[in-house]
Amino acid sequence: MPELFDFEVSLTPAHDAEPAHVVVFFAGPDRITDAHITEALQKRLNEYILPDHVTFLVPDCHRTWIQEECSEKTSPLAIALERRATGGAPSYGFTFFNEHGEFTKYVKVAGSDRGIGKLILQASDNFVQAGMKKLVKCTSVLTKAPAGFLFSKPSSRASNYFIRAENLLTETLHSHFLAFCCLKVIKHASSDGLREPETIYLDTMAFLPVALSIQLFLAKFGKETIRNIKSFHSHDGLKDGTLADGAASLCLISASTNCGLAKEWVKVNGAPAGRVATFLSFLSESDSCNVLHTIEKPEDFESVAETESTEGRKLIRIHGERFVAQHTETRLLNISMGHLPDGLQSKFFSFMGKGLFTCFSQIPNRERYRTVQVDKDKLVRTPDFETWFQKVLMEESPASTSLIIHDDDEASMRMATEALKFLEARGLKCDVVSASDFDPKGKFQGSVIVVAAAAERGTLLLSISRRLRSAQESGTRIYLVAAMLGRSYELMAELAANLTQPPKGSRKYVFKSFIEIPAASLACNSHWQQEQKLLTRLISFGGAGVSAKVKARVDAFDKAGTFGLSDEAFWPSGYQPGQMMLTKGFAFVSGDKDVTVAACTDIFLTILWILQNARESAKIDQSKRLESGELQQVLLSPEIFSRYDDGIIQGAFLRAALPTELDYSAHEPHSASMADIILRVVQGHGFERGDASMEFITALAIGKIRLHKEVDERLRSKIKMALKDVVADIEHLLGEDSPI
Repeated sequence: MPELFDFEVSLTPAHDAEPAHVVVFFAGPDRITDAHITEALQKRLNEYILPDHVTFLVPDCHRTWIQEECSEKTSPLAIALERRATGGAPSYGFTFFNEHGEFTKYVKVAGSDRGIGKLILQASDNFVQAGMKKLVKCTSVLTKAPAGFLFSKPSSRASNYFIRAENLLTETLHSHFLAFCCLKVIKHASSDGLREPETIYLDTMAFLPVALSIQLFLAKFGKETIRNIKSFHSHDGLKDGTLADGAASLCLISASTNCGLAKEWVKVNGAPAGRVATFLSFLSESDSCNVLHTIEKPEDFESVAETESTEGRKLIRIHGERFVAQHTETRLLNISMGHLPDGLQSKFFSFMGKGLFTCFSQIPNRERYRTVQVDKDKLVRTPDFETWFQKVLMEESPASTSLIIHDDDEASMRMATEALKFLEARGLKCDVVSASDFDPKGKFQGSVIVVAAAAERGTLLLSISRRLRSAQESGTRIYLVAAMLGRSYELMAELAANLTQPPKGSRKYVFKSFIEIPAASLACNSHWQQEQKLLTRLISFGGAGVSAKVKARVDAFDKAGTFGLSDEAFWPSGYQPGQMMLTKGFAFVSGDKDVTVAACTDIFLTILWILQNARESAKIDQSKRLESGELQQVLLSPEIFSRYDDGIIQGAFLRAALPTELDYSAHEPHSASMADIILRVVQGHGFERGDASMEFITALAIGKIRLHKEVDERLRSKIKMALKDVVADIEHLLGEDSPI
């Protein structure tokens, strides 16, 4: 697959004009090929929602060749440019840049120009900022110290965040784009009265690919001026004074919180600030260097001098180009009432026993599975949702509403119909249209209500928002979603922020959801995938000797398809016919309602919600987070499975936990505690305490639970002894002849 770096940049021709959304494809210093064009237009472009333009960012030295190729209609490049994906951008072309990183020419290939060429030629800085923003977003450059720790930096300051700029270099094109960003710095360095720089000094050799890419760019332009690349090893390299040719060299600093390293470089070497660049910093500008990209400083950022009190927190020493981590003891976490998300009890009562959810459903025409899928038609007919919907319409729907837009499904259409009835009962009239039929070319005035029965990433909602930008001339927007099952709290908040950001000077738009649970993390459905893989292999391996229970389980997976698993989400009860059920109450909710009607999927969703909240919620103290940082492993305490001893709850914890949270293999005492609990459950197979015995066996078999090697061997032997006359497949599941 050809390598490309792509990003989107918003260009505004005038203060009050609608921005043009341009998707940029960057292929580095070499010639762009037909494979690049095909990858961009046929695949990558589909990831963007209704862009206005597409441009390929290429070095000016290739312009003549590209023009010759485009003029020859039978050339591979020209043929690739003709193959646009359905719904692609209305226009596209090439943007050429010179050895200074300046845009020299825009050549339209297809579509209407509408002045985009002029906009692009003035927007090289916008391209750099948008590309850097995308680069930082798709890599994890900010590392937070675990609770009780601070990073001790060579600058003699300590802070709870460390910028790991080398994480930017995960792909070759990332290095090339960073080099492109440096071309303007080289131009400024060459116009300060000194000779052109012949040496690049790096604060870390991790950024050597960027320096080599700069050399490659300059060679393509016939400007082979950079002859040497050296590292000065951060602050340590400046302790001995001026470096050879330091004043006339180009200094590239990977990252610096407050540009302190650049200041030290200028001071020690007597170098002009124009010859120093810092790729990442919390500062937007500095007197000591060019800041290529500003990272938003976290709200909880702390920084102190090492001579000041660090409040008893340990220091993680960073030495020059690397940091050495201190060993931190593994922490066991008990899930308690303090980990419950807001509104859990009322929401649990609203969906328990109503058959609203299934697990592990395949997305139509996709290989990916949804961890949890909601029955939208049932959800919008529940009394609690109907009450919420009427209440939020009363609170939020404006009298200026002129249009209701709904998702393309019957449940969303029902929401739109109910919203229309609500408005008409109050003397208001408005139109109703589906998302697929909404035409942004028709201008209108007035507020809009957008309704959807379910959302995950919110692609359709963002598409509607984009179209409303050009169609809606006045009024506010209300987005109402019945079930927001996102991938994380962060992504759900980002979606809401994108949808509710109005034009400058307007009132903020509204986004509200009835159920909002981060239940779509891809890591959360791996348990079912591994289980299905195990049991399918078991049938191939064991043939006719496989038990009816295993065959029935595999049959349930085969029939799940796009609907998912409902009653079969967990293994059947180990002591009574049918699925596992709550025996009495549910520890995480209170009240006199009969919770025994809750299905496995209801309990799984609830436990998943609790664990996701424990991992991600900003309201939970860092010391109580279920979050394994770089320097500390956090495990679910085995005590959880004794404290919450209903089989259905135990099964939900096993499936909702991440593998890293059940990996006790490095800790023999924790492994022994977990093994005791598992053995007690397994030995109770056929009785109430053994309800979840097959859930524990499966978790062991697929490696979800990992124990210390010797403890694991003893446990497997005891389980086989306990169940040899009860579970026919136990030898295959846990023995040496296991299919996995």
